[in-house]
Amino acid sequence: MPGSRPRRAGPSSCVAAHGLTHPNRWAAGLALHGDSLGAAMLTSSGVLADGVFSSVDLIILNACRTATHEGTGRTVQALRSIESAFLARGAKAVISTLWENTDLQGAVFSAVFPAHLDVGADSHTAYAATIRYLSGHRWRVSWEAGPVRAAESAIDAMLPDWRTHFDQQVAESPLFWAAFKITGVV
Repeated sequence: MPGSRPRRAGPSSCVAAHGLTHPNRWAAGLALHGDSLGAAMLTSSGVLADGVFSSVDLIILNACRTATHEGTGRTVQALRSIESAFLARGAKAVISTLWENTDLQGAVFSAVFPAHLDVGADSHTAYAATIRYLSGHRWRVSWEAGPVRAAESAIDAMLPDWRTHFDQQVAESPLFWAAFKITGVV
């Protein structure tokens, strides 16, 4: 449209924590910092009761099994996790995980994904580029420039030999990258 301005991306939120599944889907959630486990938990029921995320474009739940729950049934139950609670309370999209991942795997995802967002990629493009980076084992060759190089430099500063550790972890779980999924409008 003439005179219209491009839509600016809305806010996003990232939570790095430990995901806790539970047979009661309302008790599943994230173990955060606090004086007691009860005080440190962000549960699906808490998000549903108190959450207002209609102005949030993307929530990243970088914790184990944030897209699953401990069901006792024999059928797949869709949208019964903490991920679904955020979507139900208005978040437009959520990145979550289907199974366990290591701290290093989560850290690499959490460095590379926002690096793509920082240079103007939308969440779908940033997610796809991050999955290509992880599944293509692109960390083995250091990038010369661009957002990925900045992300790798940040990881290098924390753990100089992270690539060696990452290779070892990937050897044990070659499809680790497939644990990350995006749900919602991207």
